[in-house]
Amino acid sequence: MSTTHILGRLAHTLGQSNDAERHWAAISEACQQLFGYGLLTGLVYLQQEKLMRRIYSSDEAISPLGGFKATGKGPWSARVLDQGLPYIGRDEADIRTVFSEAEDLVARGLHAVLNIPVWYGGEVLGSINILGPRGAYNAVPEALIHLVAGVCVPALASARETAKEAARGIDSASLQSV
Repeated sequence: MSTTHILGRLAHTLGQSNDAERHWAAISEACQQLFGYGLLTGLVYLQQEKLMRRIYSSDEAISPLGGFKATGKGPWSARVLDQGLPYIGRDEADIRTVFSEAEDLVARGLHAVLNIPVWYGGEVLGSINILGPRGAYNAVPEALIHLVAGVCVPALASARETAKEAARGIDSASLQSV
């Protein structure tokens, strides 16, 4: 199936529905076809609060839903959330520099990562994180990353308001950070 067909089907699904489960099922399927993965997660970013919340996981045994992480303290946050640039981690060393749960990910054969920041209105709404085997994302074209991000705006925009409500009263100083 062509990249155009996959992205067109994804855009159609996201545009025709407000259902979060349907959105993430379509994103998951499209990302599997476009990139392949062992784990896909979706994170919403609350810039003002400097918090992230996992809103989707293709495997909750590895990455459970909910909960918050503080942001703004590391190079990953600066690149993906502040600058809105994709991040490609090529191997286990890169995984270890980004994820607090790195050893669990590496033990499951997840040695590479592609983080796709999703923008709207000049700010990052969140990130789609795709993990797979060593070197899996080394040759992913930047244009494809941006196309996927643009198509996925509705899924992250709709989840953001719910995350804002859940974040009220959270003390980010007590959270793990990315």
